Amino acid sequence: FFFFFFFQAEDGIRDAQESRGLGDVYKRQIQYYVDEQSIVRDKYNWTMALLYNKTIPTAMDGNYIIEKAQTTFESLDRHVLHIKITEFDKKRWEAPLVNPKAPYTYKRANLSTMGLTVMNKSFGFRVVDPATTKTIVELSEAKGGSFKFMDKYLEMGLWFDTRMLFGFGQRVTTSFELCPGFATCTYTIWGRDCHTPIDKGKGISNQTYGHQPFYMLQSQETKEFFGIFILNSNAQDMMITKGKGREMMVTHKIIGGVFDIYVFYPGTAEFMLGKYHELVGIPHLPPFWALGYHQSRFGWDTLEKMNDVLEKFEQHDLPLEALWSDIDYMKDYADFTIDPLRFRYLGDFVKHLHKKKIHWVPIIDAGLKYNPEDKYYKLGEMHNAFIRSAETKKVLIARVWPGAAVFLSWFAPRASEIWHVGLQDLHNEAEFDGIWLDMNEVASFCPGECPPDGDRDYEFNEWEMNENFEDWERLEAIYRENEGKEELGAEGADPHDPREFDSLPYVPGNKSLIAKTISLTAYHPTNDSDGDRLWKEYNTHGLWNLYQSKSTYEFFTLKLKKRPFIVTRSNFPGTGLYSNVWLGDNHSLWEYLRTSIVGIFNYQLFGVPLVGEDLCGFLGNSTEELCLRWMQLGAFYPFTRNHNDLNSDPQEPYAFGERVLVASRNAIRQKYSILRYYYTKLFEVSLYGGTLIRPVFFEFPNGNACYLYMNDYFMIGSSILVIPVLRRNVKELGLRLPCENWYDLRTQRKVLNYSASEMFVKLPASEEYVNVLVRGGSVVPYQDAQAARVRRVETLNVLPMEIIVAPDRIGEASGNLITDNKDELDTIEKKAYRHLEFKFSKTNKNLLVNKNSTWPSPTHRFEAFSRLTILGVKEWENVTSLCAELTRGRKEQVTGMYDQEKEKLTFYKPRSGFDWIDITSITFNSTC
Repeated sequence: FFFFFFFQAEDGIRDAQESRGLGDVYKRQIQYYVDEQSIVRDKYNWTMALLYNKTIPTAMDGNYIIEKAQTTFESLDRHVLHIKITEFDKKRWEAPLVNPKAPYTYKRANLSTMGLTVMNKSFGFRVVDPATTKTIVELSEAKGGSFKFMDKYLEMGLWFDTRMLFGFGQRVTTSFELCPGFATCTYTIWGRDCHTPIDKGKGISNQTYGHQPFYMLQSQETKEFFGIFILNSNAQDMMITKGKGREMMVTHKIIGGVFDIYVFYPGTAEFMLGKYHELVGIPHLPPFWALGYHQSRFGWDTLEKMNDVLEKFEQHDLPLEALWSDIDYMKDYADFTIDPLRFRYLGDFVKHLHKKKIHWVPIIDAGLKYNPEDKYYKLGEMHNAFIRSAETKKVLIARVWPGAAVFLSWFAPRASEIWHVGLQDLHNEAEFDGIWLDMNEVASFCPGECPPDGDRDYEFNEWEMNENFEDWERLEAIYRENEGKEELGAEGADPHDPREFDSLPYVPGNKSLIAKTISLTAYHPTNDSDGDRLWKEYNTHGLWNLYQSKSTYEFFTLKLKKRPFIVTRSNFPGTGLYSNVWLGDNHSLWEYLRTSIVGIFNYQLFGVPLVGEDLCGFLGNSTEELCLRWMQLGAFYPFTRNHNDLNSDPQEPYAFGERVLVASRNAIRQKYSILRYYYTKLFEVSLYGGTLIRPVFFEFPNGNACYLYMNDYFMIGSSILVIPVLRRNVKELGLRLPCENWYDLRTQRKVLNYSASEMFVKLPASEEYVNVLVRGGSVVPYQDAQAARVRRVETLNVLPMEIIVAPDRIGEASGNLITDNKDELDTIEKKAYRHLEFKFSKTNKNLLVNKNSTWPSPTHRFEAFSRLTILGVKEWENVTSLCAELTRGRKEQVTGMYDQEKEKLTFYKPRSGFDWIDITSITFNSTC
């Protein structure tokens, strides 16, 4: 069988290489062997030299073969193995980890106990799970693997005993699983400014903005999850070849850097992802208001238009947490400026917003306007802080929205300081609450570099997306018709680029790497003595966005002394430390409504929990029904923002009339009702890593295949299931659910009793509300934002709280609530929060409340007792009261009311009143 699979995999790889025009040397099975005299082993590290088998001819095109490589296997802890292969005695480019906290500070594991085997004669390795002896990953000739190490071409073919693979972004896909079925697919990583084409794995450069070379796999046998992280910032392809059984070959093809690989051992999805996030950086904690509803538009080109939107939100009783400004507010589209005519009173308007408890978030583009007399340009030149041309040795000139533009080099010592000057200047004029970072791949309208006079402005065809497409096939035909119009040619040559990278032996994505970005030979001024050689755009392209986010984050923390809220388009591993992500320029099409869920799943893997898509679509004109369903779905995104293009019709929630208005208002308030639950789960991710939004199979990995890998619904944490409507003209939803009790959060009725077999349910596809279910075994904090007509998230800080108990099939439930002051800096570091844990037992007729923190803040009382509701207690019709034991020896008697129709028991706040923080335990049907 393996013999058959080996040739099947190699044929697929060979076909892909031939289609890219690689020479014969790249098709050969390049062999290395371990120099046994070089092996050094200690408890945590094995090092050795790899030697190239010189009987195989050396490449003759300047892409030299690395004949001696240094290899290290390192135990980081018993769940993480680090493998690094670099050139011996020569410094190569290595992508950095930006995580300021050392990961895995607890005891490391002895490497000899981690299931690692190294093949010496023909280099390879095998990693097995010591707990099960199942192979996690293997590089070997016997399994059809490949290993090639050249200056500008690295290849490693890894074998896995599973076909289930997720992640490796950024891209738009219709399925969370990459390359579903028995197929061969190629996916590219190289951040581009693009219109988010759907990537079907055909190897035609359909990736989008981010650079995320991490992927998660699930064992089809044990159902556990494990992960692979390739720390590399160069352009790369990943080729997946799936066999007839469970086997899969994943071949990485990278055009620079080193092999820097992390293997994460099997466990639950949350545990394994927590290990990855601990490596690249546990996500930061955004302010509470960031979870609210945001409204934006490219085309609000006067302050009057923004004020009109504000008034209409007030008039229609719509929740609104933030207004955003696209580049309309700038003078000549230049960063850190405000148009003196159209937005003369912007600063006063922002103060007006703040009085209404509404926030303002402006866009800042990556390119600074090229103007030798400009303040920021002068500072950049003075401190040698701009990316420079390898051809002219002068500042590299690109072209974006302000025309001729330049880019800071974040690796220059004073670059961040200049960025902070610009942000402070803008903040002095209008006190923004967050920052939106765009065009930061970096993007340029002319590829390579341009003269400042604009004679070589890059004219690319932006195909029209302003009609309502009826189906995806029609849109795809337009993509195919326009494919290649944004590139200069298959050879990737540009007359203004030096020749170094014109004839690469391999081009990931089979498309010019300078299409809509800057020259690959552009270099970043640094203090590194090898800066001109190593710190080139060819190597650093994927990193620009990360350091921009980091600098912006530091402006908030160091200058403004407030909790940052930053949203970026381009991203890299570690982005979650500093910023959040929106998924870019999507389309007003039903297909993109559905793919948005997959995009949000992926960024949970990548360590960016607060993520969202432009509601109703950015490009093209939405329809009434599409926008209605998108507002319902998008209300439950972690990051909820409606935004669209300059040339598209208005799509604010009131723009389509009463149907969309009512649906939007209700859906947003449905989310607000559980926003304290959202924030608790987000807080947990900021403590431990893991996911805020997750697919059902993360929680039920052994479940029925009918729902396991569905992308049509999702869980918030482990307790809440959201089931949106994702197709037109749907009147009823029929679906299978995991084996557990499920309760409707809105009606508080039990939807489905636990069954060991069939768990099928039909739900209405209402336009007035979204189906939100609570999983049996959960305790969920709830505030009725609909009844209170909540418009601002801040209101939830004083709105009394209901605790909903949803027992599982054995009558137990648990959950938690984390509260803090919501916006202050360093909440986690200062331990300035309260953590309440609830544990309910139907058998013992009690609810225990455990307080895991002692935040001494009497001025912050965020847990006022509103009511306690126990769902699904058919046998409790005779329970009429509870006794709450409070702190300092106090007790409180509370009477209850049983609803026989809904089989629920509700206890209301007593006249004296108390907070949930005061309770230590509750005993039902008991007298105090």
